[in-house]
Amino acid sequence: MHVLASNITYYSLLITASEASQPVRPGLHPGMSYTSTEGLETAESIRALGGGAPGVMLADLAGTMERTARRWLTEFCEEEEQSVGVHVCIERPPGLAEAERITATAVLREVEGRRYLFDVTAVNERGEPVASGTHERRIILRRRFAGQG
Repeated sequence: MHVLASNITYYSLLITASEASQPVRPGLHPGMSYTSTEGLETAESIRALGGGAPGVMLADLAGTMERTARRWLTEFCEEEEQSVGVHVCIERPPGLAEAERITATAVLREVEGRRYLFDVTAVNERGEPVASGTHERRIILRRRFAGQG
């Protein structure tokens, strides 16, 4: 198995203790899921800027899975908030088949204040599993992230 892991913890410093204890967003509960589909044109355009290997890369899969969770969580953010990814860890099966389209699903596993943990999966256009793992996001205040307060 190939594993991609990235852990960025400094975002958690951008919220106060009272902000960290915010309740679950109305309408968003553990066990709920959100699915989105992307073509590889997104990854190919990124790869064209800096070169890279052809085909489905682990970074393509991680990006699609992270964007799925971000799009969903953004629907529940207040105007002055945004979500940021702080951790992604995915595995893909050996002998990964090629794919033209990736469908990712994020299932909300747990909420702790402004911390949201998702189980993420991805399949190709034939419904074959291409990756699975976890992704963590935090809700932050835009002005704090931008250094404005």
